[in-house]
Amino acid sequence: MSASVIAYLSAKVAETTVSSPELAQEWTEVERLYNRKLWHQLTVKLLVFIKHDSFSDDGLVDLHTNLIKDLADRMSPMALVAMLQAVAEQILDEASAIAFLEGDHGIEKVKSEPLAVAGLKTTIAALKMGLSDVDGAEALLKECEEMLNAQTGVTPTHVAYYRVTALLKQQKMEFAAYYTEALRFLGCVVLDDLSVEEKAARAFDLGLAALLGKGIYNVGELLAHPVLDALRDTDKQWLVDLLYAMNCGDVEKFESTKPMWSSKSPDLAANEALLLEKFQLLAMMEAVFQRGTKERTISFATLAEAAQVAGNQVELLVMKALSKGLVKGTINQIAEVVEFSWVEPRVLDMEQLGTMRDRLGEWLVAVETGASMMQEGELVSA
Repeated sequence: MSASVIAYLSAKVAETTVSSPELAQEWTEVERLYNRKLWHQLTVKLLVFIKHDSFSDDGLVDLHTNLIKDLADRMSPMALVAMLQAVAEQILDEASAIAFLEGDHGIEKVKSEPLAVAGLKTTIAALKMGLSDVDGAEALLKECEEMLNAQTGVTPTHVAYYRVTALLKQQKMEFAAYYTEALRFLGCVVLDDLSVEEKAARAFDLGLAALLGKGIYNVGELLAHPVLDALRDTDKQWLVDLLYAMNCGDVEKFESTKPMWSSKSPDLAANEALLLEKFQLLAMMEAVFQRGTKERTISFATLAEAAQVAGNQVELLVMKALSKGLVKGTINQIAEVVEFSWVEPRVLDMEQLGTMRDRLGEWLVAVETGASMMQEGELVSA
């Protein structure tokens, strides 16, 4: 126990007794737990108490100086990390906040617990991004990744890590990587814990990333995610509609809605060629998907109509799909047909699931017919 801490707590109780009796009760409880050396109970109390409105501005910095610092060796590393992160938020200068977390009262105090170290380094990485030190942030997050990969299960540190990695990828305009990290973040949180504004922002950014990300040809996971509801029936409904159109390769809708989405998003307008190619490739994939396995020899003319391209561009489009691993098959230039043997699996929407159901029904009928013919043949032989 520290005489200076005892004096600090007594002063806080006296200071608030008149001005705020309710707050005085909180300080009295903190003082009681400290004096009785009930460190675990005091830690639990402080984790709640630091969220009190009375600690606005730099109140937590003062609390750390006079109390938390003294308790650092008496609480769990993860509890200390939560308090240090709260204190760092009140240090307005990012460089000073980084120095605080990297100093003797930060990482040094939790170095025995890798998960706690990863938590602080994730926070430091976010602060470095605020200083435009993207390389420094990326290096720290790489260290955190190795620590988190060694953990089992999902922890609050994972949530913070995915939040920051997504922000980093977004800042670097790496749309495909952002899409992956942002979906991982959403997979770790309870959606209702996010504000309406954050859900809408996440959904919008994910939608743009799905459209602009190179190599993203499957947006079924996003379409099925409830976060997208934050955009429905709003002025951003157009993005939801465009995602559904992309999922089934609706080139006609892409073209007809161009005036709307190109005026709403400069990023989409600047990448029109990339978007059109995506829609065309997905239109071709959808044309293959809609056919049974015995009906996948498709003419150039059929593919040209599906993808809305000229006949002399079909072969190039198929070659792009083959090179990207979206389909497998062979091109017969003489007969002007493509024999498809495989199309990349995707998360399906309800309409596509309906197609699968119908196809399964046809397959069952074929199996039953074949079984019936075999039985009849056996009877005749007998």
